[in-house]
Amino acid sequence: MEILQIITSVLPVLGPLVFLVLFRMSAKKGMTISMILMLILAIVVWQVSFDVIFASVAVGIHKSVTIILILLGALTLVNTLKNTKAILRINQGFEMISKDKRILGVMVAFLFGALIEGASGFGTPAAITGPLLVGIGFDPIIAVVMALVADSTPVSFGAVGTPLAVGLEGVFSNLNTIANYVTLIDLFSGIFIPTIVVIILVLMSKDYAGNRRKSILEILPWTLFVGFTYVVIAFAVSRLVGFEFVSIITPIITLLIVTISAKKGFLVPKVEVSEVNINSDLSLLKAWSPYLVVVILLLLTRVFIPLKSFLIGIDFLSINQAFGTNLTSSFPILYSPGTVLLIASVFASLYQTKQLDSFFQAVKDTKKVIVGASLALIPTLIMVTIYTSSQYNNLGLESMPSYIANSLGSIFGDTWPIASPFLGMLGSFVSGSATVSNLTFGNVQASIATQVGANQGVILAEQVMGAAIGNMICVHNVVAASSVVGLENQEGMIIKKTIIPALIYAILVAIIGLIILR
Repeated sequence: MEILQIITSVLPVLGPLVFLVLFRMSAKKGMTISMILMLILAIVVWQVSFDVIFASVAVGIHKSVTIILILLGALTLVNTLKNTKAILRINQGFEMISKDKRILGVMVAFLFGALIEGASGFGTPAAITGPLLVGIGFDPIIAVVMALVADSTPVSFGAVGTPLAVGLEGVFSNLNTIANYVTLIDLFSGIFIPTIVVIILVLMSKDYAGNRRKSILEILPWTLFVGFTYVVIAFAVSRLVGFEFVSIITPIITLLIVTISAKKGFLVPKVEVSEVNINSDLSLLKAWSPYLVVVILLLLTRVFIPLKSFLIGIDFLSINQAFGTNLTSSFPILYSPGTVLLIASVFASLYQTKQLDSFFQAVKDTKKVIVGASLALIPTLIMVTIYTSSQYNNLGLESMPSYIANSLGSIFGDTWPIASPFLGMLGSFVSGSATVSNLTFGNVQASIATQVGANQGVILAEQVMGAAIGNMICVHNVVAASSVVGLENQEGMIIKKTIIPALIYAILVAIIGLIILR
């Protein structure tokens, strides 16, 4: 029976890896099979009651809708900007800074993505930066991989510090201590993310074939400069301002420094510069204005507490105590990033063309993509909900996540600091949320730290960072990011590309955490 319990508890990890990566199935097919297996094993092995199973199905579908709204908003915005020709003007604006895709990739995927992460979180950055990269000339699959890998370091602090403020609430007395350890570890790990983003571009793109080593080495000083600037500013903001604003202040300052320095040619490889021919009636500010609206609205609704409370209070679509269980799923629709993106799409159409035709056409163009994404997201979220709700069973067993966490804790013992970030990664790989990973494993990590005599602050920092790293490979993030750029049935290939950077980052976090503890 114990073997069956182990198999059941690791199914959400093995399922996607086997069906999507190994067998190269589409997410629609692979995650549906994984969901069915989870449903059967939850009933037979864990003896989860049928009311909890039915509730998990309902809640899983409901949570899928909240993500689908974000996809709808992101896709509608980028299609609207295509229709208004704003994407072309944005592309011209980037070319005024640099025509080097290595530089543009880091600025859009890492820095602009970090700003969106700080304002919104919840998988929104990759859904926005992926299409933007495609719009300025990147291959769709490269754009998705870059967007997912880049959306890692900023996720530790997420939307206004949510992964810590919500994810570790009540677990540790001083969350700023954990934040300080996170930014300390990132001085030696997160610093490499811009470099990894460029390496991905160079290795995957045909543009650098036959000249890959030189293309990486010549840009290395600049990518390390970007990484160093970001992590040092994050280090300072965490200590001087507070963890809630690390992922807001840091990307803004870093983006300003990097933009000015890149335009001045600081540490940038010398390339032939040609005159940028501006063939557009749109000013650069007007073209970018919908994204400014997105950032401003997200910040206002997250930072201005009375407005945040008001929007969250309008919550007529949430599910409470589904089928008489304790399972709930919130959906404050006016607070959703998807709603903000739709508002920005309407604004773009009206402001840039003085009519709504571009917006309505953009909505029509999203239908096929949204349907395809839904067929992958729904079984994924149902499986995740059954998994995380498995503590409601007839055998008195702990939940499947707690079971696997405690099993790993007994295996690693005193060497737990090596395993800690990987548990955090496991949590977000399964759930798709750093906050949920911290909620799921925060108490377990603190308990194991006490048992092995390790500093709880460091172990929880590793948990937080591992949870952020897991966003690179999470199935429904991959589905979302690939859907908005028009990719179908490529989820396994994308995970195969993102898992190596994820493991490298996690190994660095584990090594540095171990050094700090020793």
